[in-house]
Amino acid sequence: MSDPAAAQFRSGLGFGLVAYTWWGLVPLYFAALASFDVPAWEILAHRIAWSLPIMAALTILAAGGRDVARVLGSRKLVAVLLLSALFLALNWLLYIYATVNKRVTEASLGYYMMPLVNAAFATLFLGEKLRPAHFPALALVAVGVAIPCVAVGYLPWIAVALPVTFGLYGLVRKKAPVDSMTGLTVETLLMLPPSLGFLIYLSANGHNHMTPADWGLNALIAFSGVVTVVPLLTFTLSLRRLPLLAISFMQFISPTVQMLIAVIWLGERDKMTPETVAAFACIWSAVAIFILDALWQARARRIRKRHAPTLAVALPTPALRR
Repeated sequence: MSDPAAAQFRSGLGFGLVAYTWWGLVPLYFAALASFDVPAWEILAHRIAWSLPIMAALTILAAGGRDVARVLGSRKLVAVLLLSALFLALNWLLYIYATVNKRVTEASLGYYMMPLVNAAFATLFLGEKLRPAHFPALALVAVGVAIPCVAVGYLPWIAVALPVTFGLYGLVRKKAPVDSMTGLTVETLLMLPPSLGFLIYLSANGHNHMTPADWGLNALIAFSGVVTVVPLLTFTLSLRRLPLLAISFMQFISPTVQMLIAVIWLGERDKMTPETVAAFACIWSAVAIFILDALWQARARRIRKRHAPTLAVALPTPALRR
């Protein structure tokens, strides 16, 4: 007889691998669009427009659309999600820009820094305390960012902006009591009017790449909805089945795949200069410290949990202490 917990873990692992590997492969899709000279702004607008129908359908199937109506009926929730939508759109635009301009290597460096940026934001904005191991890890991140600045006088701003914008998105979303699927549906709905307006403007000026003349390109553009929704859905399914520590390990799959794709397939081998390698070495060292500390904490929690009943028996009861 199979163990339900083990089966749940295996399915969560499968969903997580699909999500993070898919996110890692996304540069290939954006690079394909860039080969047709589709600019980053237009890709973003199409991504939003084609994601909404899929998100809306999934949300209605899951909850009948009641939660979306509840959110849209609250001015406070709409305001919070409008702000989070702005950060999300900026993050998407930055990543598309990085791919279109052959800077995926720099983008992958940024996503390696994501857990450490989250730790810093939690300290600055949520009043959480950094663990002792986080200080040298964050210092290594600072050194990794500083190396190209000192060596060639260049700030890797995409590597900084990507985790910062997504970290701010996460902070804002914490203020909204909305589940991930409903929240993303509402965010996409709020981003739709300017996206459609921009696409209509492009069509009026003959610059919209989605035209009746090329149905192959039209299908590729429309596929942006699937590209966006599939990893989000599988990530949500994984999150429900796996402990957060397992998720924190798996999140490094995505930037690793991105970096390999950038160097092997997207012609960014020249971007792996000595200063870039040194910056990656600092970031990887910081990530290693972060992971080892997380493992240590998980082990300490297991030990405390294992010995908690023994300690409870050994301690006198409140009545005896009195």
